[in-house]
Amino acid sequence: NRWSESKGKSTTRRVGRKDEGASMTSLPILRVYESFVRKNSGWYIAAIDNVKSFSVCFAPYSMNYYENEEMYVGFESATDVMSMYHNAILGRRGSDDFKCGPESPGIVRLKSLLRLIVKTQLFMEILATKKSKQKWGLIVVIEFIKVVLRLGMLYNNGGRPLVRFTSAELKLLNDRSKCLEIAHKNFPELQKEHTTSDPTDCRLADLVTLYAEHGRGVTPHGSFRPRPETRQLPPTKTLDVISEVLRIIRPLVYSGMRYVSKQEDVKPWAAALATDLMSILLQKLSTEDSPEKTAAESSKVLLLLLYLLRAPVYKRYTKGVLKVFVHLIKRIPLLGSALLGPILDISLELVERRYFTTSAS
Repeated sequence: NRWSESKGKSTTRRVGRKDEGASMTSLPILRVYESFVRKNSGWYIAAIDNVKSFSVCFAPYSMNYYENEEMYVGFESATDVMSMYHNAILGRRGSDDFKCGPESPGIVRLKSLLRLIVKTQLFMEILATKKSKQKWGLIVVIEFIKVVLRLGMLYNNGGRPLVRFTSAELKLLNDRSKCLEIAHKNFPELQKEHTTSDPTDCRLADLVTLYAEHGRGVTPHGSFRPRPETRQLPPTKTLDVISEVLRIIRPLVYSGMRYVSKQEDVKPWAAALATDLMSILLQKLSTEDSPEKTAAESSKVLLLLLYLLRAPVYKRYTKGVLKVFVHLIKRIPLLGSALLGPILDISLELVERRYFTTSAS
């Protein structure tokens, strides 16, 4: 019948996108690179991650760091973007991935765009002019785009908080993503190209894809494991939605007020803090409890500590307290004076130079 024909056709069309053996691009050089990543993902991805970690930990303490800050931060942003690309090639989810409801192709593209902006935002800010107004103008544009993207995903998620996957959830999702990879190794039939348009020609690749799309996977022995039970989500309350909207727009509130205010004006800082506190209060007033809500509340409370590192409070109060602490550390023989003291001095300079204004946004 027509329903079965359309279902067969749609299943056939989806194979090319879901199949890990298929290339993500038609460019020959990228096809070769994707094949290389799939075959050498074990050592290659680990090597890139180690190089990035070394750069993040040690580059700020080199003598010429601030003279070449754009180069160092650009390298870190490039490795972050490469990690996103590698995860897409291998069908994996990164540690920065978050829950946003049913992931249609459009939503997946929105998530990828948002994560790309987050990973390159610091580099774009450093490249911006040193003039305060123009720099904050760029930040306002970036934060506005992020707000639009997050509100779209919030709507897709039914108003529920956009929280990150836990480590256990990521492991389960990434295990499922190996379904087609394992199936390719176990079943030679999957290597064949699907050249017929006959909807009744249901190959093993179609069957494996169907199982993968519906939450099942393939064990190394080639048998299907049962589908995990899904939890019924409670309806979202209006207070929770408003609370999440306030959390999303907070960086835009801060950057917008910084753009129109003087450099040492405390109003942007106070407005952003009031927005976060109102978000936390509204979430507390809601009686519905869920793992997502608990995780969102914990992250909001911890992020309040960043207000001690934001201008103008940092220069007026926090910086002096931290300098006294560093002075006491330097009085410790050898460990403090020769090792920890210089590291903390450079760290304080990093805090003052870097963009803690929009951190955690």
